[in-house]
Amino acid sequence: MSGIRYVRYAWVEQCRPGAVIVAPWRPGFGVGHCLRLEVRADGTAQGRIVDFADYMWMRSQRPAPDDTLSDDRRQYWTALDPRAFDQIDAGMDVTISALTGIVTTTGSGTDEDGRWWRMWLSDPDVPCSWAAVTCRPGSRIAVQQAGDRPLWDEVVQAYARWVSLGQPSWRRFGVTVTSGGQVIWLDSPDNVLGP
Repeated sequence: MSGIRYVRYAWVEQCRPGAVIVAPWRPGFGVGHCLRLEVRADGTAQGRIVDFADYMWMRSQRPAPDDTLSDDRRQYWTALDPRAFDQIDAGMDVTISALTGIVTTTGSGTDEDGRWWRMWLSDPDVPCSWAAVTCRPGSRIAVQQAGDRPLWDEVVQAYARWVSLGQPSWRRFGVTVTSGGQVIWLDSPDNVLGP
């Protein structure tokens, strides 16, 4: 089984009202979830996140590597430590995914300057923009960004939005899928955070 970023409407169209679609959903930022949607009589599907399910993305939905990455780097320091995100409720991940559409990967290693941990940020829909947030023991947290879209700045703003919402748990989020795409909502389908 593979994880998906988007529930394809074609899947909904193939189901009759009352059918249930269960899928491992990775919206882009952070961990993956188990999404349970029910197909409705109006031709939409709607449901909630019911658990965690972290799978590699389905090949057709994986973000493609961008060979045209911009090299006009801006460097600065940040006070927000992305390593702490693993200790925070995954509702933060869903909020950041909904508000930004940013995709992340993380990694660690050792180089001539010692051990490092890094979060890479990209948006498959906005070529050339990228960011890398690098943490080293005993050092400030470095940010490098390039391209037209300030990805790390958007993550920081989305994190602040999640905090202002009262730090809702992942259990409070849901998804609606229509012929126009999928939207992520908080508590109620009427409270859409974004695609």
